[in-house]
Amino acid sequence: MKRIYISIFLSFLLTSIYSQNTNTKDYHHQLGLNAGFCTGIGPTYKYWPGKFGVQLSLLPIKVSKEWKDILHVQDIVRMYVPYDTISKFVSAGLTGIMTLKQYKSYKLISYLGNHLIMVKDYESYNIGGGVGISFDKLVSFNLMLGYGAYDVLNSLDLYPTAEVGIMVRLKKKNKK
Repeated sequence: MKRIYISIFLSFLLTSIYSQNTNTKDYHHQLGLNAGFCTGIGPTYKYWPGKFGVQLSLLPIKVSKEWKDILHVQDIVRMYVPYDTISKFVSAGLTGIMTLKQYKSYKLISYLGNHLIMVKDYESYNIGGGVGISFDKLVSFNLMLGYGAYDVLNSLDLYPTAEVGIMVRLKKKNKK
């Protein structure tokens, strides 16, 4: 199973790097998937019109007791969150992004991310920032590394952080 995930990830990465050149000035809106300790997990919308951008990730999961045994959602979520019984899981992330240096096919960026995780009656808030690289193609791939403060609301822990995202750029409509 790990081989399948790695194959899918590598195919997305190669597609983002070698996809057709586009004029990124016409592509401010992006939709895709993000996975990060400080930027959120799940479906993601990014608005990046120039030097500054913003990204929103949201993944709500609610599973009734009857479906837990069928879907095995507990086992999947337990890989990421150490709780025994999962019936509600929400990941919400809001991230500010700034372009540090623009090149022809990629950008060097910095980010400041906020990630709220709610599991049953427990809430955890992570915040972190760092630098990264964003490949500017029709399929955009972001890789960010930094430092984060985890579980700020309960017990503050500080660790390095990693964030990854893959986005499809949506072309804006031309006004006539």
